[in-house]
Amino acid sequence: MDSPQPPSDDPRRDPPRPWGVAEPALAPDPVPEAEPEDTSLGIKWAENRALFLVLALTGVGFLIQLWMRTPAGPGWEAEYLGVFSGQALAEGRWWTLLTAMVMHGGFLHLAMNLSALLPFGMILSRRLGPSPGGQLKWLVFYIGAGLAGSLAWLLLSPAGGAVVGASGAIFGLWAAVIRLPREGVVLPLLSMDVARQLPGPIIANVIVAVAFGVMGGMGGEVAGIAWQAHLGGFVFGLLTIGVLVPRRQA
Repeated sequence: MDSPQPPSDDPRRDPPRPWGVAEPALAPDPVPEAEPEDTSLGIKWAENRALFLVLALTGVGFLIQLWMRTPAGPGWEAEYLGVFSGQALAEGRWWTLLTAMVMHGGFLHLAMNLSALLPFGMILSRRLGPSPGGQLKWLVFYIGAGLAGSLAWLLLSPAGGAVVGASGAIFGLWAAVIRLPREGVVLPLLSMDVARQLPGPIIANVIVAVAFGVMGGMGGEVAGIAWQAHLGGFVFGLLTIGVLVPRRQA
């Protein structure tokens, strides 16, 4: 009796299988290996090194402020060392342009800034890339936006006074995120896509101003917002992010 022929590559050409001969067993598909669980909560060191550096400096600056206000402190005024003002520049304390960015007016001020710094900072860090060059661009842009915010506050605040906080730099990050909807794409400055998102920062300023006004009216020690710094940082971000990311336009 003829032995059964092995199956061919084309099932349509296979001869009828003799009675009682079982169908050849198929090898089971390999089970894909399970990917390791991501426990980073979306915040990865390699992609946010510049942001983590800024967070660390902000934390250290705030702790120094708290320490200087205690009886164990050196007795110096924190404002003299780090708060930015026109008087500080006139007296040659130029470093306050930078130190004011890591100082805050209290826990509420710090919490509000961090709640915006983290999302906008991580988005821009992802857009610029995790390479050393991309992280350096992030840091340069952040510092530039903060400086622009402080200088705008100085020019647009006739009453003078002192200012602290990184809100100017944060509004610069916000502007950069608006013009960088995704990696490699820079929206034109004068475009409807950019214009449609401009009310967001304006509404945010109004909400914060009202909240601070309500808390101040309730007897809390809350200073006003430096909208001039917000404006300066935001304009800086809109104008300069296209220079740091000279890629294809959307």
